[in-house]
Amino acid sequence: MHRQFAVIGLGQFGQTIALELMRQGHEVLGLDSDQKVVNQLAPQLTQALVVDATDESALAELGLGHCDAVVVAIGEDIQSSILCTLHLKTLKVKQVWVKALNPAHHKIVAKLGADRIVHPEYEMGLRVAQSLNYPAVQDYIALGNESFIVEVEASEALDDKTVADLALNDNEVALVAHKRGTDLIKTPPDSLALAKGDILVLLGKLPALQALSKTL
Repeated sequence: MHRQFAVIGLGQFGQTIALELMRQGHEVLGLDSDQKVVNQLAPQLTQALVVDATDESALAELGLGHCDAVVVAIGEDIQSSILCTLHLKTLKVKQVWVKALNPAHHKIVAKLGADRIVHPEYEMGLRVAQSLNYPAVQDYIALGNESFIVEVEASEALDDKTVADLALNDNEVALVAHKRGTDLIKTPPDSLALAKGDILVLLGKLPALQALSKTL
């Protein structure tokens, strides 16, 4: 589905978002106060412009209200991020996503009505810590309320075992999918044979997943 986005602040975080959205086939307007950065990215984005993100009239002229979402990815300047968020909400942008630098910044932009607030360094730190703690975990998604979806690579301990042997009901964990190479089976049957290297996509509460992961 073709959509329109704007990314304000084209540091590493903003660039990554903008370029990935372009790769997915969307229109992306990139905005930054640095002419050199804008010139560098202009050929790779739908449009890239130099703008003062704290200038409400300048933002209004860009017609950001037509965007499906605007990401405020401003780096270290918290004041600029806050003012930009305020202006975007005043301009009635549909969705405003903001990169927060610390808890105080988070609280302020939340009160201003930011629709989604992200902490990239904190969230990546959590992912790295989880991966170090449970090396078998390939990836995970936090669903809130201590619920997670995790991808776990099966060890040799699961060779010649079946889904039924996992006793998932006892652990209050659901096996959402089973992947082997390019084959994907959704909600696999209890009779499915498992093997080392299989990827198990599991859904459950964190303590139950942690307990189960030690047996996989």
